[in-house]
Amino acid sequence: MSEGFGLGPQPVPFVRRVRVRNYRSIADCDVTLGPLTVLLGFNASGKSNFLDVLRLVADALRTSLPQAVSDRGGLDALLHRGPSGVAGSFEILLDLMLRPRVAGAEAVPATYGFAVGPDPDGLLPLLVLRETGEIRQPDGVLRLPLEVPGRSQRLRLSATILREEEPQATLESSLRGMTFYELDPAVLRALDEPVTKRPVLGPAGQHLGPVLGALDGADPLGKERLDAYLSALVPNALGVDERREGRYSTVQARFQAGDDDGVQTFLRENLSEGTVRAAGVLAALFQPAVSTGRMPLIGIEEPEIGLHPAGVGALYEALDDAAARAQVIVTSQSSELLDNEYVRLDHVRAVANVDGVTRIGEVDAGGRTIVEKGLMSIGELHRSGQMQPEGASPGPWPAGGEVGR
Repeated sequence: MSEGFGLGPQPVPFVRRVRVRNYRSIADCDVTLGPLTVLLGFNASGKSNFLDVLRLVADALRTSLPQAVSDRGGLDALLHRGPSGVAGSFEILLDLMLRPRVAGAEAVPATYGFAVGPDPDGLLPLLVLRETGEIRQPDGVLRLPLEVPGRSQRLRLSATILREEEPQATLESSLRGMTFYELDPAVLRALDEPVTKRPVLGPAGQHLGPVLGALDGADPLGKERLDAYLSALVPNALGVDERREGRYSTVQARFQAGDDDGVQTFLRENLSEGTVRAAGVLAALFQPAVSTGRMPLIGIEEPEIGLHPAGVGALYEALDDAAARAQVIVTSQSSELLDNEYVRLDHVRAVANVDGVTRIGEVDAGGRTIVEKGLMSIGELHRSGQMQPEGASPGPWPAGGEVGR
């Protein structure tokens, strides 16, 4: 058997390309991703639907595909509706880069995908129509045996793993490690019960205090970096820390007191929404699970919400910094987020809703020309309403139209 993978550094980006058919508002898209990707579009354009494609894959492998689909309202809620009616299935295909077995070796290309449709007999909530995966190892291509055995509602990737050192174990654990955030200030402020020694920030911001405490203990320089970014995002802020209240954990923040060197500490109930949200975003980006490679991709919905407009542009520097250690994908409709020297056109994927269908792609040729000639900045291009996705048709799927065939 070929050697397994997963001991080298986490490659960035982890997900290089996403192809989707008939998922919610997405009829057909083919999107390349970089270390940092900003899905930029107005409300209801379909940004969150695209990010949810990746979240669905992670959820389906953490729990089960039927559970992940049920949590989204059932299969009927996910199938694309167009002029010709409801699609008969949806398909997802991901191009990935896996961790190599040893440090210094090249990352390992892989592909994983599946197609899902209804059960014509109505006995099961859904059927896996196809599932495929391959890992292009240095000594040859490993095609995973994922053929669906008759009628099945479950994915088979996990069932193919016999030993943790196998390549498919790295594929599965990396996909499960993708983490997504819709931060809730009430959750970020909440008291936490004791958690594990390796706390991870929850999807709504659970365990913020323990994560800050773990970061301070395991990576003091990382904690200093987080506090420095917080001071750029929140006026007069000096840092945010774990606070213990008996057996519980929560957060507190330090602020400069007046014009001198004094420091004033504010407890969780006195922190503004902008402060706790900024702390949550930064904790998501710099938490220990990122630096150890357990979290290869971080998705954050509209990280700029609640921030003072003067600080939103500084958020981009934090996103770009974190993208050196894990792939970062954010949704946004903010022009202010783009007002930063770190912003590049190749970070942006413009998202637009055209006649009820989501279109996603790099900024079109007209927009690129405007920016490259210095007629507008990227932020000004978005403010003017001239940022549109490239109009080219989606790239070809594998021959025969079947995922992975």
